[in-house]
Amino acid sequence: MKYIDEYRDPQAAKRLTERLDAVVRECGPDGVTIMHVCGSHEQAIAKFGLRAIFPPGLEVIMGPGCPVCVTDVREVDEAISLALDGKVILTYGDMLRVPGSNGSLAIAQAKGVDVRVVYGPSAAVAIAKSKPDRDFVFFASGFETTAVATAGVILAGPPPNLSFLSTHKYIPPVMEIVAEMPNTRIQGFLAAGNAATITGWGIFEPFVHRHGIPVVVAGFEPLDILSALIILAELIQDGDAEVKNAYP
Repeated sequence: MKYIDEYRDPQAAKRLTERLDAVVRECGPDGVTIMHVCGSHEQAIAKFGLRAIFPPGLEVIMGPGCPVCVTDVREVDEAISLALDGKVILTYGDMLRVPGSNGSLAIAQAKGVDVRVVYGPSAAVAIAKSKPDRDFVFFASGFETTAVATAGVILAGPPPNLSFLSTHKYIPPVMEIVAEMPNTRIQGFLAAGNAATITGWGIFEPFVHRHGIPVVVAGFEPLDILSALIILAELIQDGDAEVKNAYP
């Protein structure tokens, strides 16, 4: 619990909030607009009530950080089509209710097709090995953090009766779309520490150079987020377009 207490210390949070307020004020009357691109950041912000202590001039916008939410209709349709063709679909639980053009996997499951929830690709391998007479498809989703798990299983050589339908997403192109939107108000991005652990934080440097928008990689505890927001606000105040790693 020592680690948890250290990164949730109320007094440290108060000091960081005061510093954040001062920096945001120094940025001028228009304030600061930042976007995070990870659902885990939004979850932490909500869980710890951080928006209640953000200064009035700071706007932290939720980005498209849920890979399930941005799964394309056609990808869901393909999974349903494979299930109707007799394949056993193995996938994460939150994929079941994502709508396709003619319903979801949950609806297809209710009609009798074989759809099973697993906790990851390794579980899919174990199930496929236990039933060599059936054909299985792992309907894979997620950003960089789950993509490597899927890739690791594929590289290790899955059983011949297991196929993969990949709908993995990659964070930088999502940020590109937001940055190129007409009249975008985003002045900085809060990047996900878990994804940057996979790719390296240098992956964001070309984006920063192209768009002149700073990026700070952050963890998911309250003090992580507050510290990263301070760094971003300071970069915006100074007009510096850089990548900073606040998740060492």
